[in-house]
Amino acid sequence: MGRHHHEALEPATDANATAETDELFAVLSSANRRFVLAHLSQRATPPALDPLAGALAEWSDDLSHEDARIALHHVHLPKLEDAGLVEYGETVRLTDGDADSLDLVEEF
Repeated sequence: MGRHHHEALEPATDANATAETDELFAVLSSANRRFVLAHLSQRATPPALDPLAGALAEWSDDLSHEDARIALHHVHLPKLEDAGLVEYGETVRLTDGDADSLDLVEEF
């Protein structure tokens, strides 16, 4: 038994690709961040932070509008931006991003 059982199940990838995939899964592990991505993908125009916070608060049973705004500004949008999935400033929009990452996002 030269190979470990788990080695046979893992696809052959380089360390950078594995780290990027792990980061993307970590970003997508949050239901709030998945909601943001789905909400943005369904809009014709990018929303400002406040309307996005309102939509998140309405969707979530656990967040007030203010809590959603704070969480978006300090947690969710920075993580999504670091992963290359959104850009935000005056508005929040999906990026053209990495095609493989966007395909994985669509599967969620």
